[in-house]
Amino acid sequence: MELTSVRTMEAPVAGRVRLVGNVRYEGAAAPEEYWYEVPEELAGSLSRTGNPWLACLLPLAASTGEPLRLRLPVDELLLRGATEILSVWSAWYPKLRSVPIEADPVAAPAGGLRSAAFFTGGVDSFFTALRHARVPRTKDSVDDLLTIAGLDIPLRHEEAAARRRERLRAAASDLGVELCEVATNIKETRLREADWHDISHGPGIVSAGLALEGRFRRLLVASTKPYQTLHPLGSHPMTDPLLSTESTRVIHDGATHGRGEKIAFIAGYEVAMSALHVCYRGKDDVNCGECEKCLRTLLWLDLAGRRGACRTFPKDGPDMERVAKIFLSPNLVPYYSELKTAAVRSGRRDVARAVNRSLRASSWRRPVVRLAEGLRGRKLVWRAARPLRRAALAGAVV
Repeated sequence: MELTSVRTMEAPVAGRVRLVGNVRYEGAAAPEEYWYEVPEELAGSLSRTGNPWLACLLPLAASTGEPLRLRLPVDELLLRGATEILSVWSAWYPKLRSVPIEADPVAAPAGGLRSAAFFTGGVDSFFTALRHARVPRTKDSVDDLLTIAGLDIPLRHEEAAARRRERLRAAASDLGVELCEVATNIKETRLREADWHDISHGPGIVSAGLALEGRFRRLLVASTKPYQTLHPLGSHPMTDPLLSTESTRVIHDGATHGRGEKIAFIAGYEVAMSALHVCYRGKDDVNCGECEKCLRTLLWLDLAGRRGACRTFPKDGPDMERVAKIFLSPNLVPYYSELKTAAVRSGRRDVARAVNRSLRASSWRRPVVRLAEGLRGRKLVWRAARPLRRAALAGAVV
């Protein structure tokens, strides 16, 4: 695949501009447009290098096996880091390939002076924001909270995105920092072929920050997992910093703390309790209160004694019978083991029992789900995959 050209243009929305890249794939008749959209007052900070495009396209190149060519020069440090990331991914996921990267190296352009933390309004990003948006200001403080429309809430859900944007803007104001708003269509492109959870998450969000590399000297990526339970993941303390350039440093922040510690910390701040958003079920700005991620967050808030203080969830819950039916994939088991330990320590036997039931039920469901997933793509038996998985998860909360 090849980044053939890049241009800046007015966006369909008044007062905003787009950085647009044309990407041509092997065997494709026409190129595909990728874009990043920012307020017009930030147009002067938009990248003139291939840096954001390398970060964005790297997961897709590794997934398809196509060499990656960029017509714009790329920072030398980022080029070396991208090659290292490919080596890490191919070690984690043997099906991925360490593809050639073709780009002219360039000395780092003059970087920006500001520091930003990527901000979704979720637990991880609130933890990072609250730790680094403190007064008095220090060299480690952030100046901006960088939110990216089009990643968790689809671009077509304009009303939900607008409501969330207002909450995040209010949160940034309360914290005394600016909300920097970027929109992008990268999840509506062929980048969908690269697994977001496993490899694209970190490069995808960092690419939006590098699109404004003329503004930022530091970009903080909120950790997903603590060091104690690390496993291969799209945003990881091993790979995120490798997306740094000579002028913009990428920092993976917060892996010293587990989910329970983070929620206990942010639960003490009214700004977080009025804007916390964790739900991905509806692809909008509402916490449903019933999906696995909502229930997990509600349990931690309950243990912290702040369930009633969080105004972004339904008033009822968490329902312990529903908690007991949660299906725990291997990646979720550490979260709930930690929850169970905390519940026992707090004397919350109801929570400990419900989580223990979920752990037991999931232990027999997981092998069947794994078998069903293994059947997908196999000749003759692939049709059995979906009904087998459905049967294994009957009655479960996923």
